[in-house]
Amino acid sequence: MKSIEAKKRPWVMTAAFIFMVVMFVLMFFSNTIMNRSLPEVSAQYTQSGNINARIRGSGTVNANDPFSVTTDSVHTIKEVRPRLGEEVSVGDVLVVFEEKAGTDLEVAQAELLRLERDLERWLIEASPNVNYASLNREVQRARDALTEAQKTRDAIPYNEAAFLQAQATVNAARELESAWQIELDIASRSLETYDAIYGTTETFERNALVVAVNAARASYTNAWIALERAESSATLQNGFLWTAANIDVIDAQKSLDLALEALANQQREDGRVSELFNLTLQDKNREIAEKRAEIAELENVETTSEITALVSGRVTQINYKSGDTTVPESPILVIEVSDRGYSLNIPVTAEQSTRVRVGDFAEVDRGWWSWGEPISAILTAIRTDPMNPTTGRLLVFTLHGNDIESNSQLNITIAQRSENYGIIVPRNAVRSDTNGDFVLVVVSRSSPLGNRYIATRVDVTVLASDDTQTAISGGGLSGWDFVITHSDRPIEPGMQVRLVDNP
Repeated sequence: MKSIEAKKRPWVMTAAFIFMVVMFVLMFFSNTIMNRSLPEVSAQYTQSGNINARIRGSGTVNANDPFSVTTDSVHTIKEVRPRLGEEVSVGDVLVVFEEKAGTDLEVAQAELLRLERDLERWLIEASPNVNYASLNREVQRARDALTEAQKTRDAIPYNEAAFLQAQATVNAARELESAWQIELDIASRSLETYDAIYGTTETFERNALVVAVNAARASYTNAWIALERAESSATLQNGFLWTAANIDVIDAQKSLDLALEALANQQREDGRVSELFNLTLQDKNREIAEKRAEIAELENVETTSEITALVSGRVTQINYKSGDTTVPESPILVIEVSDRGYSLNIPVTAEQSTRVRVGDFAEVDRGWWSWGEPISAILTAIRTDPMNPTTGRLLVFTLHGNDIESNSQLNITIAQRSENYGIIVPRNAVRSDTNGDFVLVVVSRSSPLGNRYIATRVDVTVLASDDTQTAISGGGLSGWDFVITHSDRPIEPGMQVRLVDNP
């Protein structure tokens, strides 16, 4: 038995030795093995220096003065000709209304004339034994005056649809003249502001403002001339003359009514009017009153059958379709007039707004490749942001170029004045999530097996950026912090990482 135990003892010692050696190797290389499984990151120290920062933002393009097509009365729409996004020109038919029966009014007026003359003849013939010559002469004079007034009115060239169109042209011309007056004021103020700050020495920016002022002044002058011509048009003046002459017709009609009433009153006063006369007279007067009410209703029916374009542009909004009934002054459709220009706003902080000035030019990115003429943008105003009036501002840009569409999104980049910052990191070191901007700082911790490197989150505020670097503040950052700029896989705050130069 002792011999067997003596033989086993060397094997036990050998196994124990091998086990100890394996444990030593595993302990020695455990740090290296673990490091190979960690995310590999690159990092750089923060630094200070200057940044030629750029403000970047995106906004929605807005037409400066869209033209609304409206009507001042109720209509039933038969057809809306243009489609959404279609280009229209001055004179194009935009909206067609259901036809109104214009002949009904003519028939009713002729019937009224017949009823009135029947009443005159009947009044004269109803009392043959009484001398009403004086009253009859008054009736005849009133009738002649009415006929003469009607002839005068009918001799004036007048078309109601053309008159309404001329009035609409005047209104549109007045709106355009007012819009260009505003544009001229804005451009002039921008130039005055620039001259007050930078002087009148010729520069690229000042020349651009002078060009904008001259263009606005020329457009305003053209709009003013167009308004003068519209207000003095023959169609408009004929409409005013016809309206005045129609008032004379109405007055003559009232005089005739009074003369007829005087004749009837005299007949009643004389006691020669029988009960049958009164009943007949009431029936005839009722027929005349009903016919006049019918004529008044027909006259209130708008005879305009269509609306034509007063401006050229692109249809950006259609609010009615066939069969709809219009609401007075409610836009039927809206036309975007490219000649009146486009603008775009981007929100910035109050601090950023102090680093740019009115007249600065900006770069425009459509967000997609275009073979057309590039779009240029000039900063024309800096306003308080109504959504954030305390710390927010709006940069207002005027856009120039072809193929600009309202409601489209454009990216704007404008250079700020160079400034020195205490902490600058590479742009790719700044990360963002729902809680805001942050950087991951490498923090070294000692352990029995060597240093371990932990990615630690530090929330920051972005102060400025250029194409490669970003200035930040916050979180107690200093010039000795080591921030992560790249990793070979996604990392989260608190994870252990492996530096590229620290395997």
